[in-house]
Amino acid sequence: MGDLVMPAGLQVWDANGNIILDVTYRVLRIIDSVRLSSGSSGNRFDDRLTQGGWVSFQPDVSLGDGYMSGGVIAPRFSISGNTLAWSYAAKNSGTYDIYQDGTLFYGAS
Repeated sequence: MGDLVMPAGLQVWDANGNIILDVTYRVLRIIDSVRLSSGSSGNRFDDRLTQGGWVSFQPDVSLGDGYMSGGVIAPRFSISGNTLAWSYAAKNSGTYDIYQDGTLFYGAS
């Protein structure tokens, strides 16, 4: 009996027979997560970010939920080369403004 050669790889089809994922596609990869709180700035260094970095911030509380008299200050993100950085703007009112706490997920494509 001869050797049976089968192609190797991964393909995923939808119900209509269309390929929705193939080994040639780039898939987003989660590198890590960071807990952001109290308006602290920070950064992470990872060479995989140079492949095309992305961020997803998941706040603990949605903007506007339960805040009647102050502003909610969300973090700002930037990716430059292999560096992901985040920071918060200064409070306008120390009494009523709050910093948005949450979890930052980041990765590469």
